[in-house]
Amino acid sequence: MADLLLHQYEVSPFAAKVRRALRYKGLAFEVRNYRVVDAGKIRKTISPTGKTPVLEDETGLVVDSTAILRHLDARYPEPPILPSSPADRARTHIIEDWADESLFFYDLAMRGWPNNIDWLKRDVLSHDSGFMRWLLYRLLDGFVKKTGQAQGVGRKDRDTICSEVAAHFDAIVDMLGDGDWLVGNHLTVADIAVASMCTVIERAEEAAALMQKRSTLQAWRERVDEATFAPGTAPEARATT
Repeated sequence: MADLLLHQYEVSPFAAKVRRALRYKGLAFEVRNYRVVDAGKIRKTISPTGKTPVLEDETGLVVDSTAILRHLDARYPEPPILPSSPADRARTHIIEDWADESLFFYDLAMRGWPNNIDWLKRDVLSHDSGFMRWLLYRLLDGFVKKTGQAQGVGRKDRDTICSEVAAHFDAIVDMLGDGDWLVGNHLTVADIAVASMCTVIERAEEAAALMQKRSTLQAWRERVDEATFAPGTAPEARATT
């Protein structure tokens, strides 16, 4: 049994961040997948806040992807995923937070649109079954809409959301400039976090079309994927692998 156990909702881009970092560092790990109906169990057993993913190792439980990535870099410093300079570490922190707290809600809004939501439901409910899967499948539309509206992005119209996502993608391209990575001269948490969000948001057909227009964005994503996935991982499997 591996020394590292990742408790996760498999399709979560936050869990994907951790899986990518573990593979990049060459660390063996196991996963324990949870269902949507396991939320109460998670709060009682591994995460009082209900937040996932949770990494379990010999030191105990580390909750939340941002904390886990910093924990991993402290315990397994090679290869590093945080820059050495304080200024670059600050840039990495800000970009990761932007991915987690902004791009995520654009993903939720776009994938909640009628033409995209069936794929979202299949992803989110992939480990649920029986009556609860049937029930949750019918409730998920309302939950996604309510969450997006409460946060704010979901109150915007389609054209505005698409325009703002295009601006976010252009910002990624501009941050890259002539370099290979978002911060510094090697892959960092910034690349992992943003790529993880791009991998789920492109499951909305509108976002996928916007990505395909940006060759620099696509080339960067291939570099990140090559560094953080096993060889031969199919593109359609990258959100759950």
